Amino acid sequence: MKYDLNNPVDLARFETKVLSLKLNKKKIELKEIRQNRTIKQNSYLHVVLSLYGIYSGYTLEEAKTLFKRLAGLIYEKDGNKFLKSTSDMDTKELTDFIEFIRSKASIEGCYIPTSEEYLEHQFNIDKEINNHKNYL
Repeated sequence: MKYDLNNPVDLARFETKVLSLKLNKKKIELKEIRQNRTIKQNSYLHVVLSLYGIYSGYTLEEAKTLFKRLAGLIYEKDGNKFLKSTSDMDTKELTDFIEFIRSKASIEGCYIPTSEEYLEHQFNIDKEINNHKNYL
């Protein structure tokens, strides 16, 4: 059930539901609903993966698959394993994933700029990525 705690009616319903769950000693999961990843985040993710691909020789998709596996972004369905889609991630999850990639890449000696650094040097970085597009 989703509640907007800014709405007085939803807030009252939420409190009633919480009281009922507490009285019945239920096991629950409570989590904040976050905005799905932003277009800017997704664009930066592709820059990060492209820069790593240029460094390592992987395509963009290979790099993405590699890092999803390393980060444990795997789920199981009907006995089969699948990789979680970045389009299903919220802003925090994608930020954490990007930082995971940057950290792992740096261990290998591949420096990936922060999003702020990327914006400062966007022209040159995009030019470098474009020069290697055939291999990504």
